[in-house]
Amino acid sequence: MKLMPLRGALAALLLLSSALCATTAAAQDSSAKNTECKTLQELNPGLGTSQSVSANKEFVTVWGSFDLPGGPCGYASAEEHYNALLAAAKAKGGPTKHTFDTLPDWSGTWGTENNTGEIAIVGRNSTREGMAARLKPEAREVFMRDSQMWLDDHAIDPISFCLQPNFPRWFTEYGYREQFLTPERSVFYSQMVNQLRHIYTDGRPHPSDEWITPEWLGYSIGFWDEDVLVIWTKGIKEGILQRNMPRQTNQMETIERWKLVDPSGHDIPINTLGAKADPHARLEIELTMYDPTFIQPWHTVVAYYKELETTPEEKERTWVQSWDCVEGSNWYMTAEGVISQYAPGQKPPITNPDYWFNEKYKHQ
Repeated sequence: MKLMPLRGALAALLLLSSALCATTAAAQDSSAKNTECKTLQELNPGLGTSQSVSANKEFVTVWGSFDLPGGPCGYASAEEHYNALLAAAKAKGGPTKHTFDTLPDWSGTWGTENNTGEIAIVGRNSTREGMAARLKPEAREVFMRDSQMWLDDHAIDPISFCLQPNFPRWFTEYGYREQFLTPERSVFYSQMVNQLRHIYTDGRPHPSDEWITPEWLGYSIGFWDEDVLVIWTKGIKEGILQRNMPRQTNQMETIERWKLVDPSGHDIPINTLGAKADPHARLEIELTMYDPTFIQPWHTVVAYYKELETTPEEKERTWVQSWDCVEGSNWYMTAEGVISQYAPGQKPPITNPDYWFNEKYKHQ
């Protein structure tokens, strides 16, 4: 009878050893896959920069990294990426449970800094060939056709129909932005089409597959890792990343990491459209996009500058006005200048990306 505890202990040790061996084998297998994997830069020598196969220049950041998370070819999914970040936070005793007193101060009026990263207005920081190299064959063929239509003025930007910018295009649009942080949720405001984005940090999961329907900005959950906000977004409508950029499916999911940094001492050119930027405040966001049309996850960095609001003139500039644009209006003007209304079934399918690209169009 005295041997039973020893036998039990030995059995437990054997089980633990087996589990460790299995974990080690899985890690080695994952490591081997990453070692065997070739980056897009290796597969497409001569394209892009050291930071990205599709970038047309090198970007400067304070904190945000252009290294693809998860190894040379990245994580297999946004869920795996998010869980890895959550596990790392838990290993440090997190996630961080902030109070109103400990939350970072992201107050004020902000603007998109379109000089940083590839999710930028009209795709200004990417090359056509590099973006094509990121896509699987069928999506690449669609993108090259769409791209030519942009060049030939046969494409119409969906926001011309007063459709909302979908996510992550949401990052790129001009207009004022504000962030409202609370311990269990944050709300991000964008002046374009008066969009509000909700990020829940109270521990809830995403909506169930039976309930979720694609939305312009998707559904976002997250957690705090000290002063870094981690966000996982899914359930996004199909659309385009920007003018002159590839389409995205409604299966796209994204992972973001937001952090407030001080850019002073860094030579970072800021595109402020004439505004004065606070030299000590900058939001940098690491963004990783997962879409079944991508060969590998697409990783980049987005940045916001903070508007100075110290003088009366600066305060006068930053009044936020409502964006007067009605999505999906049934009213239209005929070629003869007559205001008319679509009858049921006549309205064109303006939310379908195929409708935005048509050789019959001549955009002026």
